[in-house]
Amino acid sequence: MNSQLTTLFKTQDNAEKIRDQIAAILKLEFENQKALANNDPHIENKNDFDISVYLENTRPWELTGNSAGKSPFPLVNVCLNEITEEHNSGGTSGLIKYKGSYCIDCYACGNFIENENEDDVTLDDSLSTFRAWQTARITRNILMSGFYTYLGMQSIVRRRRISKITTIIPNGLSEAALAVTACRIFFEVDFQEDSLQAKGVDFEEISFIATSADGEVNLAFAKADTRKEE
Repeated sequence: MNSQLTTLFKTQDNAEKIRDQIAAILKLEFENQKALANNDPHIENKNDFDISVYLENTRPWELTGNSAGKSPFPLVNVCLNEITEEHNSGGTSGLIKYKGSYCIDCYACGNFIENENEDDVTLDDSLSTFRAWQTARITRNILMSGFYTYLGMQSIVRRRRISKITTIIPNGLSEAALAVTACRIFFEVDFQEDSLQAKGVDFEEISFIATSADGEVNLAFAKADTRKEE
């Protein structure tokens, strides 16, 4: 049997496009929030609105600086977590309905508090938690705004929603130099995905034979009417 697919699959799937679009929306709106905070005389800590955006960073709490050389916190990291097919999505070919699950983690850090009578310092975990929830609040308000009902992708996105927001303590932070807390937003998007389709062809038998000790699969192809018995 010969390969039937002559197209190079270099274009992102819709699930990946949605992930990148979420990050792009947040980057744009965070910049606007920072500008609004700078013009508001009642905002004491304007840095709380200077929020960085990262994409698929598995350990953002280890960052020591952003692209400008400043503290990266607060920051938001966007990850594509899972794709599941919607029940009774309408068929096995063409447009399929999926649900994409995205983790939007909002990280913030506290301040150093020096103890007058001791040589060590105390990390302000409470402040990092308050700031993490504040960052999550800003993020939620942006993504759930009526301006972004379809995330600017009306032909692809059918619905978006937040299913849960929870506090998380990243692994490996017990000995960290900063008190870092994160709020995880579970963001779900219903969307359509398409795949390259072709006309039906005559059936050719495919034999899957595992020959390696580690279970690696090798393929042996032969038409049903010419296959030799072993």
